[in-house]
Amino acid sequence: MNASPESDSVIANPLRASGLIDSAALDRARAYAKDHGGLLSDALLRMNLVKEGDFLRIFAELYSTRFVKSDKLKTLKLDETLLERVGVRSAERLRMCPIRWDSKAEELHVVAAIPLSSNLDAELRQTVGAKTITVYVATAGSVAALIRSSYYRDESAFKQMTPNGAGPAMPNKATETMDEEGAREQTHSSMSMTPMRESTGLHDEEQGSSSTEGKTVMVNINALADTTTIATLRRENARYRIAQEFHRRVTLERNLESMVDRILSVLFELMPAEGAAIWLTTGQFAAKSKDGSKQVQVPKAVYEQAINSEKGVLTHNALVDERFDRSASVMVRGIQSCMAVPLRTRNGVVGVLYVESISMSAAFTDDDLPLLDSIGSQAAILLDNAALLAKVRQEVERRAQLSRFLSSAAVDEVLSGRLNLKMEGAAAEVTVLFADLRGFTTLSAAMKPEEVVRFLNEFFQEAVDAIEKHHGTVDKFIGDCVMALWGAPLPKEGDARNACRAALELVERASRITVGGQRLEVGVGVHTGPAVVGALGSKQRMDYTAIGSTVNLSARLCGIARENEVLVTSDTLMRAGPGVVTEAGEAVILKGLDTPIVPYTLRSVSQPLQLSQLVKPQATQPGVPGPFVRNKGK
Repeated sequence: MNASPESDSVIANPLRASGLIDSAALDRARAYAKDHGGLLSDALLRMNLVKEGDFLRIFAELYSTRFVKSDKLKTLKLDETLLERVGVRSAERLRMCPIRWDSKAEELHVVAAIPLSSNLDAELRQTVGAKTITVYVATAGSVAALIRSSYYRDESAFKQMTPNGAGPAMPNKATETMDEEGAREQTHSSMSMTPMRESTGLHDEEQGSSSTEGKTVMVNINALADTTTIATLRRENARYRIAQEFHRRVTLERNLESMVDRILSVLFELMPAEGAAIWLTTGQFAAKSKDGSKQVQVPKAVYEQAINSEKGVLTHNALVDERFDRSASVMVRGIQSCMAVPLRTRNGVVGVLYVESISMSAAFTDDDLPLLDSIGSQAAILLDNAALLAKVRQEVERRAQLSRFLSSAAVDEVLSGRLNLKMEGAAAEVTVLFADLRGFTTLSAAMKPEEVVRFLNEFFQEAVDAIEKHHGTVDKFIGDCVMALWGAPLPKEGDARNACRAALELVERASRITVGGQRLEVGVGVHTGPAVVGALGSKQRMDYTAIGSTVNLSARLCGIARENEVLVTSDTLMRAGPGVVTEAGEAVILKGLDTPIVPYTLRSVSQPLQLSQLVKPQATQPGVPGPFVRNKGK
């Protein structure tokens, strides 16, 4: 576990202000940490300059939470499912370990190392979807040991710690200068323990006074004498609380635009900013001023420096700052103070979060930049999630729209980009099927409306199952008739053959349905030919369909088909391949056609052919048999 850049002051100031350590002890601990590496807190505990219980009590009060000592942590048995849900990488990055999940309250309990990560609350909410994060503080060494023992099954993890809650001791000649008396002190506190929530298995140390090197230390932040240190502690505590408040308020928004606006609005409440902006690398830009009267723009020089920086950019007076002396936008707008931090996501830097003050120089302090960076980290996660959610919603909506007229396989092809669906219209060769119930008017006349709807839906369900089983697309329902397409939007070898097989199965399925003691009877017409396919309709309602003489001819065939008869044309038979058994009928002139056609009654279709057996013939005139038609005269 690596210390954050500000961890030295975050650790040192509260301990020194409480009287637990003095400047000389801090210098010794810093020297030890420098020689041996590691955290200042580990050095303090390893050298016995402060006891674990006293150390934790200070920070528990600072963070308004509870603490747990290392000897208690090593007794915990953690749930494997919870560990997998959070993940070891998150645990190590956030310097914490999950200890309990309350599914009913959607509350996650974790134990975290001091100092707390500013991203702890935001990232855990995102990872596990928790409404509440309850944090208990512990030493960095004990949290690291808990992670090793829980995730890596390291049974010696806690044995490598010092009795005072520090990480593994690192022998070095510097250890010879330790305070011998302090090294001989007993480090386990004998103070009474007050039970915490029983479900966590942890305990609080009793609040009050404790003895350290013969002195009584009252742990009362409000009673600290050094007003400068008090202000520092308040700022450190405020950073953690502000991060939580920011996350709570901004995550109420789900729409990306609304979330950006909320982020900018909350910034005005947390900082003395007159303007704020978010500039994304995609070119998207959003900005607002506190009073709504000024236009806010991120100066190019500030943006370029911020997006390439680790900690962001802060200037107390941009007008005299040498970094921006050539920036026309800074000079023209008269920017006094400004800050900018990069927005980082799992995919890298995606933009910049910017605040400014036109009227006041030094409006932002050095302490404000880490706070803005913390807010920026959370904002980046939230924006990334919102963009991802918007993309998912868009895909769901598009899938729902496409599913109205495409099969699920075709929808997947379109959404993956492997198929370009020309919604504006295109010429295509299609096989069209119409299936219509026979005697529907007579059947429905004596039935209640709800019974009519029930048996129609039952018929349509059987029809759809037959069509989709053989790779067709249901185009529409017209009264008691269903229309289906093959060859659009996704043409395949064997479309005509599949349409023939679907037609026979549809008739067989319909005959299983009984209404008023009678089996349903259906007539089917199938024809293959050129058509125009595309999305037709209005802005409010559009359907992907086919239009043209091919569609009309299929509908006319359906109209003259007898009960449970499938009529097909020679154009369909030529494309269906061998193994299709038919009987030729008498030539007929259908409405809308000038020349007679010969309808063929479809009897059976053999098993599916190999692709090599399917030959695409030359186009013929409607009604002229092709080389693959097997005619059996009546």
